[in-house]
Amino acid sequence: MTSFDFIEITNEEHTVTAYLLPYAATLASVIFQDKNKKPQDLVLGFSNKKGYLEDTAYLGRTIGRIANRIKNGEFEFRGKTVNLHTNLPPHHLHGGPNGIAKRDWEVRSHSKGSVTFGIKTDTSIDSYPGDAIIEVTYTINDKNQLVVEHSARCTEPGVLALTNHAYWNLDGSDSIHAHRLHIAASTYLPVDETNLATGEIASVENTKFDFREPKELGAVKDDDGMIDLDNDWILDKEGPEQLHQLSFWSNQSGIRMDIQTSYPAIHLYAAKRLNTKGKEDAVYGANKALAIEPQLYSSAVNYPGKFPSVEITPEKPYSYEIIYSFSHI
Repeated sequence: MTSFDFIEITNEEHTVTAYLLPYAATLASVIFQDKNKKPQDLVLGFSNKKGYLEDTAYLGRTIGRIANRIKNGEFEFRGKTVNLHTNLPPHHLHGGPNGIAKRDWEVRSHSKGSVTFGIKTDTSIDSYPGDAIIEVTYTINDKNQLVVEHSARCTEPGVLALTNHAYWNLDGSDSIHAHRLHIAASTYLPVDETNLATGEIASVENTKFDFREPKELGAVKDDDGMIDLDNDWILDKEGPEQLHQLSFWSNQSGIRMDIQTSYPAIHLYAAKRLNTKGKEDAVYGANKALAIEPQLYSSAVNYPGKFPSVEITPEKPYSYEIIYSFSHI
């Protein structure tokens, strides 16, 4: 990444390097060597800011105020109906046209190994109730980890449910069919024909959503040869603490990525509808990558009492962490 638009962070040994963009606090590249010592860019993206401005797939962006879908663009909050833009008819998606994923953020601080972005938003900007002063910090440490910290505070009650929307491909291949995946999750959120969470929490037992034992993503492809995943997995909280709540790796490159997070769920989207040109005019088609989105429950505002609340108040600030660990098989 050579464009002046991007901010570089790296560790002392330069074993992991990331490039970030203030627009949407975007994770644009993560560089890590494969088993043959060849640098590999592990996330999809574009070579300049213009590509991100024209992007409709939210590659690498920080999403909010509410990640994923809100049913029919409306919900109830403290006795009032909130109406939002239905930018993915019939639903509202990823904060809408004036969400934080569509705006430039401030660079609050930047060092060799870390960068912090900040943004303010309120009802007058994005139509959500309340306000939020949001910061996202990306740090690369000498454990070959990328640590992402989401924090926010507000002056009046509102809602907030962020995620990072990076699309991961660990070997540069045309599809992730041969990538292997493990998730420490016994339940998931079923969706309807519009990919909206139904409000049910279901067992993964005897379904294609069962990745409690590692398997290739190609093992769950449908009759059209597509990997059709666009759901939340609810991370297990029972039993011994999970060192790695999600693991994703490629035998071809020998690269493995493990994720630990304080978020209760991880949304996975296997990019079934992806169709764009990315870095160096590379073609990004269906199943080119896996969007891995640690987050709060999707559509939680539509299912109060069923899903944990996403309310933020002055007395209850927002704070979550995602740790991506990179290693070799």
